[in-house]
Amino acid sequence: MRRTKEDAELTRQSLLKAATKVFSQHGYAATRLEDIAEAANVTRGAVYHHFEGKAELFAEIIDEASQISNRAVQRAIQEGGMFLEIIKRILMYSTQLLLEDTQYRAATALLLFNSWDSAELASMRTRHLEGYRAMMEQIVGYFREAVAQGDIRTDLDPEVVAQGFMAYQNGLALLWLVSPDLIDVEKHSQGLADVFMQGIAPR
Repeated sequence: MRRTKEDAELTRQSLLKAATKVFSQHGYAATRLEDIAEAANVTRGAVYHHFEGKAELFAEIIDEASQISNRAVQRAIQEGGMFLEIIKRILMYSTQLLLEDTQYRAATALLLFNSWDSAELASMRTRHLEGYRAMMEQIVGYFREAVAQGDIRTDLDPEVVAQGFMAYQNGLALLWLVSPDLIDVEKHSQGLADVFMQGIAPR
């Protein structure tokens, strides 16, 4: 019987979850496609049916995590409200993702800690760095408009605010993933966001 698109997508998702687990346990370099196939309970051929190889599998894990993050940001924006309310919501939702979505959390850790020691992942790293630069430009534009409208402190440099906004999210993720007991993210996520918000709110 021919496989349906739904079956194929289920297999693909199973491979991504298995690959995330194996990459997290052994690192990119030490992981073999056979290990991923075994963890997903499929053949090596099934892996190649969905992905060209190990590098594409790794990149797809990171890309899907980026899409999850983007959807959370869009949801925060679509829920509306004042500019500062939206910004705080984005900060809160990004923290919630780390806490609640195990696949997203593992993918973030892979990107931060396991994607820099292999030449095979160079194109993926370049693509993501370009994405970060484009995102930074977009965020600077939002904060520049907010400064002009008085939604945030008018004495602030929009580029510095945008850099702080991204540094808050990425720095918090880095610290928490390195040492979860260092910051009680679940308990203090709102307080941490409030600290940032108070720094940019109009006086």
